[in-house]
Amino acid sequence: MTEPTGPNASAFDSEPATPIDVAGDIIIKPQVVFSLALDATLRTYGVLGIASRYTGYDTTRRDPSRGLDVEIVDHEDGTRHVTVTVSVIAEYGVRLPSVIASLQHQIGYAIEHATGYSVDTVHVHVAAVRVTQAP
Repeated sequence: MTEPTGPNASAFDSEPATPIDVAGDIIIKPQVVFSLALDATLRTYGVLGIASRYTGYDTTRRDPSRGLDVEIVDHEDGTRHVTVTVSVIAEYGVRLPSVIASLQHQIGYAIEHATGYSVDTVHVHVAAVRVTQAP
């Protein structure tokens, strides 16, 4: 294989460089895992918001930590396991078991895909059901 030369030659056209070994740690803060769970919750069909686990009122914008709890546990084998507990406000008229199953899947996938952590359990509490206004 010949190396390209001339004005249109690119560094990507040459042989691949040898990989560089870089030592260091990867640190993912708990706030990142919380944000992934929050985003997945609010994007799930049938979920209107995060509810306070104590009062059931909407805390989506003011303080979502009142209705969303993420626990990260380091195991002896070096893996990290996550347990999520979320209280939600569901939309009236949707099948709640389907919404809950979808929410559990969405949260688990978002965290596992982005961080590589293992999501053991996603507890979902439906604190309220709300009718949305038709457009």
